[in-house]
Amino acid sequence: MSWSIVPLLTRDIDYFDRQRDLYSKWMHLFDDDWRAMRFDDSVSRFDRELDRIRRELHDLDAQVPELQVAQPFVTDPEGNRKLSLRFNCDKFKPEEITVKTTGNVLNVHAKHEEDRPGKKVHMEFTRNYTLPKNVDPKGLKSTLSKDGVLQIEAPAPPAVEAPKENLIPIERL
Repeated sequence: MSWSIVPLLTRDIDYFDRQRDLYSKWMHLFDDDWRAMRFDDSVSRFDRELDRIRRELHDLDAQVPELQVAQPFVTDPEGNRKLSLRFNCDKFKPEEITVKTTGNVLNVHAKHEEDRPGKKVHMEFTRNYTLPKNVDPKGLKSTLSKDGVLQIEAPAPPAVEAPKENLIPIERL
């Protein structure tokens, strides 16, 4: 019997170290911004991104995510202004989705659980949105399209027009 000596590298290597080892082989897959960088800079950027992923990977946030929408009001084809929010709920059945308000906070929650032999699935989606002032929570309507887009709408509060000119009296002291 003959023996072959195979070089062996022993070290503590985790998933992220393996990703770093493969980085140079992956370079051709990255976009132009990455390829335009000096190799050392791109490796540093890749390391920072892996570190960010590692920090956030198992971060269990007990806070319910608060949705921020820059322009929640739209004008429909008829010229009516309304609040319009859309959520992708295509992974959930209609009976797994709930939409409710508590005070002036809208809550969208969807939960899917499957437990079959060889397959266990748990998906959950929660978003809160603080309604703008003067939007009546009772005026909200929600629709779910066939492709799983949940749309929540409400009439916009009437716009208060500022007077074109307003003379402000000067009080003498």
